[in-house]
Amino acid sequence: MFRKATIHSLIIILLFAGACKTPSSKPVVLVSREYGNLFMNWLSRADNTIERINMYTVPADSIMHFLSLANGIIISGGPDIDPALYGKAPEVDRCGPIDYRRDTLELSMIRYAMENDIPLLCICRGHQILNVANRGSLIIDIPSDYDTTILHRTEGKHMVRVVEGTLLSGIVSSDSGLVNSHHHQAVERIAPGFRAAAFAPDGIIEAIEPLNHTGHPFILGLQWHPESMIRESDSEFSLPVAIRFIEEVHKMQR
Repeated sequence: MFRKATIHSLIIILLFAGACKTPSSKPVVLVSREYGNLFMNWLSRADNTIERINMYTVPADSIMHFLSLANGIIISGGPDIDPALYGKAPEVDRCGPIDYRRDTLELSMIRYAMENDIPLLCICRGHQILNVANRGSLIIDIPSDYDTTILHRTEGKHMVRVVEGTLLSGIVSSDSGLVNSHHHQAVERIAPGFRAAAFAPDGIIEAIEPLNHTGHPFILGLQWHPESMIRESDSEFSLPVAIRFIEEVHKMQR
């Protein structure tokens, strides 16, 4: 009887210890979907102690558990978002294949981050679904719907202009710079409570953030891929973003 009670107590202690965060535990960053080790390699340049979890591989019944462990959340790039989510359901044929499971997952991650003051970095598709999650809309197809000579969809580069006085302007050290570009959709109507933080030369919105940051430590959407600019280690539009995000992640450790 004593032996059974002892074993039972030990199991409870171990489970409790594993579920608790401690100041010495590694900061946990959830990525909505990781491709290879791009985000891990990028974040490691700012802090190599980060524990990254690819949420796309997490079973549906475990999502809330992992969200409760998050010190930071990244919504990554990927396929088009279901246009029904922003009032353009009839135009679904103009989109690429829709990953409905991913839409649901990322909307849950964004809402959890915003409701619980978790640092939130949204990249490319992530930048777009951040806008959609907050009642904004998207341009369905830039080449068809927007008058521009910039080829946003190619894996090329173009300049961006950063808006003075924004969170982004406090992260990068220049009011303009070169970024990569690989998207055919873009933010159209900015979500209520948000503002543009950067523009491409043709007026396409390249970054969004809340109008007021006093109620949340860090929310930023970027249309470009800073995690894919690792070779340009001196680029102010890549590594400084990782550094600032990680600074905010560490503040969330209990």
